[in-house]
Order: sequence, then structure tokens, then C-alpha cells
Amino acid sequence: YAVVLADGTKVWLNAESELHYPVHFPEHEREVHLKGEAYFSVSKQAGKPFVVCVGDSRITVLGTEFNVRNYQDEVVATTLVKGAVRIHDAGRECDLTPGQQAVIEADGIRVREVDTDLYTAWKDGYFIFRYSTLREVMQQLSRWYDFEYEVPDMLLDKYHFSGEFKRFDNLDRVLEIIRSTGIPFVLDIKNGKVIIREEA
Repeated sequence: YAVVLADGTKVWLNAESELHYPVHFPEHEREVHLKGEAYFSVSKQAGKPFVVCVGDSRITVLGTEFNVRNYQDEVVATTLVKGAVRIHDAGRECDLTPGQQAVIEADGIRVREVDTDLYTAWKDGYFIFRYSTLREVMQQLSRWYDFEYEVPDMLLDKYHFSGEFKRFDNLDRVLEIIRSTGIPFVLDIKNGKVIIREEA
């Protein structure tokens, strides 16, 4: 889902996401609250910073493009595509440059260089995985296709998958693509739940 805010900022929302924002921003600051994942293309307004609140953290920008992932079962991750952002969390802060990602963890903010396409492809209708664990793959698929899954923990972290496909493909086709990579598991779908188990 895409929305244009009162200041001209464009926001794309991923599945299972919420964005809270005012109809009109006050004079000195533009502040929104995010749960889930969103991609922001922020309009520049001198002296009026744009702030994304994610839980107890704040991401401050003046004009930029970046992705924020803030799902309940994951750490907060901010990926910068263009411009600059400043991350504030529990008295700590750091600045990002394009191509960097900040992950907020219990002991601090970890910054790393990343391929931004891996974290923003969803906005353009694609899944891209690069040596992702089966856990990471199933988390993304279950959000988008709205299904529950049952997979032993040992399988979720033991196997990795790399690939790229359209998000609007049929779920059965997507799962068949994953299974065809040689990962030795058996897949069943019962009552809307995907059940994966290791081959005997």
C-alpha cells in the first residue's frame, strides 16, 4: 500500500504494517509512528525534520530514501538508500550513509554495509533472498501470503536459500521453487497451514 503524506513524502507499507500520521504536520516537526515495515521517500523541508518513531527509537531525516523494518518478532533495522539519517535509541545515536543498515540490539546499535536491494525489493513487488535461512524466508512469505507454518527449529536455521521471484506469484509456485533448490524437505498444506518436515 502506498500513501502520500501532507508534506509530499511518499510511503510504501509492507504486509502487516501500520503507519500513524497527522492529516497536517505541525509547524516545526514532521513525526510519524510505524509498526511493521515501510519504505520512505521524504520530501525536503529546511528546518522541519522528518521523524519516524519505531517503539522507543527515533529516526530523524531531512530528505532521503530509506527502509525501516519494525516487526514484533524482529529487531528494528533501518536501511539507507539515499541521503542521510540519524538513529536515536536509549541515549545512543549513529548516522548512516547510503548503503548502510543500522540494527538496534539490546547492547547497542550495530551498523553494517548491505546490498540495499535485498531490503527494498518488496516495494517493487519482488522477494530477493541471498543465503537466507529457511526461517527468514518463511517469515517473509507468511506475512505476505497470510498463512501459518509449522517447521522444526533445526530446519529453520539449518538450510539456506538464494533466489528472486515476484511477490504476486501463486504461493504453491513459490514453495515449489524453494523445494526445487535441493533442500531435502517434504511440504504439505493442511487447513491453510504450511507444514514442512525433513525427508526421511
